[in-house]
Amino acid sequence: MKTIKILALIICVNLTLNTNAQSNKKEVLKVKYTVGCVSDFMVGMIKKQVKDPKQLSNILQMMEDYKVHSSYYINTKTKESLFVLDSISEVKTLSTSGYTFYVLKNKNGDIRGKENFMGKDIVFNEKSNNIKWEFTAEQKEINGYQCKKAHLKGKPETYVWFTPEIPVNGGPSTFFGLPGLVLEANSSFESINTDTISYCTSGEFNDKFKEVEARDKTEKSIPLSKVDVKKENFKRMISKG
Repeated sequence: MKTIKILALIICVNLTLNTNAQSNKKEVLKVKYTVGCVSDFMVGMIKKQVKDPKQLSNILQMMEDYKVHSSYYINTKTKESLFVLDSISEVKTLSTSGYTFYVLKNKNGDIRGKENFMGKDIVFNEKSNNIKWEFTAEQKEINGYQCKKAHLKGKPETYVWFTPEIPVNGGPSTFFGLPGLVLEANSSFESINTDTISYCTSGEFNDKFKEVEARDKTEKSIPLSKVDVKKENFKRMISKG
């Protein structure tokens, strides 16, 4: 009888451990993104400036070949998230406007990020609830998910495709405030696509979050709105030729 009780206890403990392990595995969503420079604005500018079809084709192909590989993690319980650079597939003869090193969001919705823009590193801050969207009636399917389109308030050139089927508030870069995961995005200088969607353990996420959080703590940050002004000024400058 004692042996049976011990075996029953072991089985119960194992079941509990397995249940907790399964729970932890489903706690953190992990999404792999590819970020490129083939945005609507950049392609439009290139087409205006390059009239030779062969040269245009070569430039567009180089733009296609340039890839920034990044990962997005979100703890579905605490709502903390991290978007972080993994690697860059560079093209030697191609210069781009820049890329994002990381974007952190804590439990309170405070955002801190770092990006490179036109050769300069910028650390920025923002509140996630300050990012506002305007929703459209457009819909399409991406990777088997039904998605809806929204654009930043007052900036129709910056838009995203998000899926309510994965109800997390976030995605790549600073695209917070939507009722679903962002699967695709387009801004003035970037296009973003989803590669894979999976789950990882909270331990993996916590280690990565703390590692990135420790970076650049002593660097002064500026509001995200000031970064947007820099980009808009640069956009106007190159639009004039």
